[in-house]
Amino acid sequence: MPQHDFLRRLRHGEVVLGDGAMATLLHQSGVTARTCLEALCLDQPAWVGRVHRAYVAAGAELIQTHTFGAHRLALERFGEAARTEDINRAAVAVARAAAGDAAWVFGTVGPVRDQAAPRSEALTAEEISEVAAEQIRVLVSEGVDGLILETFADLEEMLVVLRVARSITPLPIIANLSPLVVGVTRDGIPVADAFQALRDEGAEVTGLNCRLGPAGILRSFERLPQPWPAPLAAVPNAGLLQMQEGDVGFTGSADYFADVMMQLVALGARFIGGCCGTTPAYIACLRERLAQSPTAGPGFDLQAHRARPAVRLGETPVHPREQLVDVDSPLPSTRTLPERVREEVTVLVELDPPRTLDVRRFFEGAAALKEAGADYLTLADNSLASVRVSNMALAAQLARLGIETIVHVTCRDRNLIGQQSHLMGLHVLGIRHVLLVTGDPSRFGELPGATPVYDTSSMELTRMVKRLNEGIAFSGQPMREPAQFVVGTAFNPHVAQFDKALERLRRKVEAGADFVMTQPVFDPQLMERIARAAETVGVPVFIGIMPLVSARNAWFLHHEVPGIRIPEPILARMAEAPSEQAAEEGLRIATELVDHALTLFRGIYLITPFLRYRLTAALARYVRDHARRATPETA
Repeated sequence: MPQHDFLRRLRHGEVVLGDGAMATLLHQSGVTARTCLEALCLDQPAWVGRVHRAYVAAGAELIQTHTFGAHRLALERFGEAARTEDINRAAVAVARAAAGDAAWVFGTVGPVRDQAAPRSEALTAEEISEVAAEQIRVLVSEGVDGLILETFADLEEMLVVLRVARSITPLPIIANLSPLVVGVTRDGIPVADAFQALRDEGAEVTGLNCRLGPAGILRSFERLPQPWPAPLAAVPNAGLLQMQEGDVGFTGSADYFADVMMQLVALGARFIGGCCGTTPAYIACLRERLAQSPTAGPGFDLQAHRARPAVRLGETPVHPREQLVDVDSPLPSTRTLPERVREEVTVLVELDPPRTLDVRRFFEGAAALKEAGADYLTLADNSLASVRVSNMALAAQLARLGIETIVHVTCRDRNLIGQQSHLMGLHVLGIRHVLLVTGDPSRFGELPGATPVYDTSSMELTRMVKRLNEGIAFSGQPMREPAQFVVGTAFNPHVAQFDKALERLRRKVEAGADFVMTQPVFDPQLMERIARAAETVGVPVFIGIMPLVSARNAWFLHHEVPGIRIPEPILARMAEAPSEQAAEEGLRIATELVDHALTLFRGIYLITPFLRYRLTAALARYVRDHARRATPETA
């Protein structure tokens, strides 16, 4: 296909459809995680070619060479640096053979710093230029139709590589940044300014790919001035990375992916495709959607067909921090959480630690939730691998204020030494209730270069904490006195094989878990299924309920957040609600779910969205006001 036709189509407002993930399909075919995937272009070219052909058959008009990590420093980690030139040559040949006359072949170049650990931060701009130039010269000499620079978190490094590429070739260049936060590059540059800088350096197409997922890239594009004056690229992951029953995968679906991509097209995306987790099925679905309506897609903010009366449960006043607790208030209960919930309705409320050092709103929320009737606040441990204030520090402060907490502890961030030290520190601070979880993978958090530890699974950690309660350290050596931890575990009911997930939950309980907290549940029938299962588990179960705040929030949770599924009728209710009444409609839905939950459970677990604690405070009061009507048959 002629190179000039690619740019002509984009400049005339036409959409060019790219391919999807390569590594995802290779791993699904049995290639192990520690394999140098780019070296397969030489060692197993048929495997790589088969993936390329699948994308062309699905409708891709442009495929990328399998060279994202094929520069010298990335290959050095696998002992393959000596074959850098051969791997890149082979990658172009394999892609060209698969594409034939049906698709353009663009050479893919990934960031140098993020793939050159452990000395990535020490690399100078000159070293980055040298490494990138070696790869780009080979790709160009082998006859690619253009270049794609992708997954650069920093504008600074992208500009270095772009200048090198432009000095080597006049071929079309797509420059895709991959921010860690919506709308801003890792080096703090607004996306709009970054795109302009890339255009000034010669990139014909600028865009975003990978980490933020479809919704995050959509939010970033919505911040751009409209209309944007040049073609944009959008190449998101299938959703957000999740770990489920030991397997790594992505949230989202092909239909949802296509829905969001069509909205990106409406905002100016002219080169679109998929990154991690996407497959030929995603590209085929997107091709079908483009054929039906190449410039329109369903919006999140649908106007209401009818108005609903607002649900108003009142507001909890905000107190100054020094007035959070009265000096004459009773000390926290000496009963454990399982003891309390077996006797009475008990309310847990999750309140995420803040991302900044300004914790005033967090403590205001904590006060409001306690006043509203929350028995415990649960504090996540850097959820979604995003950096937040230490939940240990916040729990210690809240304990001084008479607020009881459940502190989440992940397996992701600490090795066995740090994990035992952390738990001992919690115990010394008087914090006894912990929720042990695996932890979201760090790859798609704010610091993708962070090393996930995972010395243990959540089940193994449960056994080890129970041994601390017996006075035995992780090393097996005796301690002078036993710990007194009450251990919670998480349960995700939104899985294809519910019985398999239930069996894993039973093993967690056998390992020593004292109570269970579920992911948010929006389906009353699923609540009933969980309640029946709870009868066989033997420990209290706290059912998760989360108020929705908008149609977009509902769609994002349903398609991109690990472990959450929302029934179509609820999605429709949120879509039909006028935007100014959406939070009230979400609150109404939550109260309906609470009504049903109280007929089945004594344990209610409320999840606060976006630190909007007034919503969960209203729900906590609602639970208290209606607890007398509940007739639970299970704990």
